[in-house]
Amino acid sequence: MTWPAFPKRLQSALKALCCLANSGKAMQSRLIAAQIAVPEAETAKILQLLVWGGFVTSRRGSKGGFQLATEPSRISMGAVIDFFLARQPAEAVADFPVMRALEVTMACCQKKFAAMKLSEVATFPEPRMPKNKTSPTRPFMPVKAPGQAPFRERKRRS
Repeated sequence: MTWPAFPKRLQSALKALCCLANSGKAMQSRLIAAQIAVPEAETAKILQLLVWGGFVTSRRGSKGGFQLATEPSRISMGAVIDFFLARQPAEAVADFPVMRALEVTMACCQKKFAAMKLSEVATFPEPRMPKNKTSPTRPFMPVKAPGQAPFRERKRRS
């Protein structure tokens, strides 16, 4: 099964699982919702799906909440992804060379991500951006070579 861009609900489910893994204890759905920045109603639906899938257990009451059904090291990303994608109708993908190339190129990454355990994903380190490189918060601007006209002028001249 190929994985197109993850649906929002799957993304939220993965975030909720990471939240529970990092907590190590039962959490109420409203607290999970706040931590993963998803509305409470949607979080409740996601948590119920996770219970149904056997990834999470729930307990009612003032000391209740949701918690992982097993150790984070026993929950694979592939199992969670397959569970959520099995409930979504497959989108028809046109047979274009770009889509075939994308599918072949992503297959290796998908296989590696599927094998990762929740314990690895929940503690995955933040990316470190080198100081000289372009970051998502700093727009890319072409650099002119010494003695060369600025980029905008070069573009107009051609």
